[in-house]
Amino acid sequence: MTVHEDLATQYHQQDTNYYCGAAAAQMVLPQCGVGLLGQAGLYNDNHSHSTAESGWATAPDGLTWTMNNRQSSKYFVLDALSTEDAISRMIAWTIHHYQVSPIAMVFGSAHWIVVRGFTASATPSSSGDVGYTLSGFDINNPWPPTPTPGSPPPHAGGDVCGSGGNRGVADEHISSTTWRTDYMTGISGGHWSGKFVAVCDPAPPPTRRPEQQKAHRRPFDGEQLIEAAQAAELSHRALEEVGLAKRDTWRKALDGTELGEPLLVQRLDRNDSFYWIVPRSRNGVTTAVVNIDARYGEYMQARALTEPEGTALLTLDREEVDGYVFDRLHELPERAGELRVRPGLACISDHWVWRPCDQSLSPYYPFKMVSYGGNRLYVRSDGQVFTSLTTTGRGI
Repeated sequence: MTVHEDLATQYHQQDTNYYCGAAAAQMVLPQCGVGLLGQAGLYNDNHSHSTAESGWATAPDGLTWTMNNRQSSKYFVLDALSTEDAISRMIAWTIHHYQVSPIAMVFGSAHWIVVRGFTASATPSSSGDVGYTLSGFDINNPWPPTPTPGSPPPHAGGDVCGSGGNRGVADEHISSTTWRTDYMTGISGGHWSGKFVAVCDPAPPPTRRPEQQKAHRRPFDGEQLIEAAQAAELSHRALEEVGLAKRDTWRKALDGTELGEPLLVQRLDRNDSFYWIVPRSRNGVTTAVVNIDARYGEYMQARALTEPEGTALLTLDREEVDGYVFDRLHELPERAGELRVRPGLACISDHWVWRPCDQSLSPYYPFKMVSYGGNRLYVRSDGQVFTSLTTTGRGI
């Protein structure tokens, strides 16, 4: 038996590159009977009540304070637990029992997302139940920020947030393996060092670990990268096996689509780690994408765009990358001057690269890497160019 629960949670982008906590609160508070609140005020509450440790945009204690201060129908607690399994079960229990979407800290201490649904082998019977297996989560990732220049558009039900392209995508599913290895990785230092963090239901967390579960067998041994055609076939199979193809919203995004050209992406923060992004398009518009581990062939995650105004995947061809790079001045970090990249003298990667960083907090917005002398440029899939990738942001 497979159980899938998914709460109706209106998707909203973050209005600045550090408002993820405010956007998450904005998405969840309506489930507590509160109208749609502005992100500026929510961020001020988050930030000014983050007292346990300095250096955060939105720290865990500040976000918890806001979630309780801005409504009175639910009570939230900050769960900072010692294992990924325990926090994942608290997230599932909050969705099932409290009927509200928890807010989780992912990519170490970098980013807040809303977890609105889960898939499991059975319905959890209590917050301490460790007898079921989690196989995936449905999330609302508020990244990317709303486009600039100009003030953020007003948020409302049915706004353009989640419509694709630089407006984000609402329907996103993550396998439990990718959740554990890439997203819920734990905070590496400071006040919450070694803890796995989410704002959840006040029920007590699990005190036991689950029994040892049988290891699953990977499709490939990882010695060679799988080919694009293999990734495409695996992506098609994964949609059926995970059950996404049976969901109404995903079926609308998938009907009438054709497989597009897969994109190979290399993780910059991990040795020998790659994934394929496999797009599915209808009438030239990408309406769904599936990520497949490029070494082991495992399903990682997927996103679907039911009513696209944009696209589920932004990409650039070589000519577009050249146009963003050559004969332009690129400001170097730390006031080191400006770099002019002369045509024909730079090495531009054929594949894409990505790591969680301030410039991209979603694996669906990778970069083309440009080497020029002793410098590197990173051209994000929406055309923005950066001279470095930074990983110092916390709660952004």
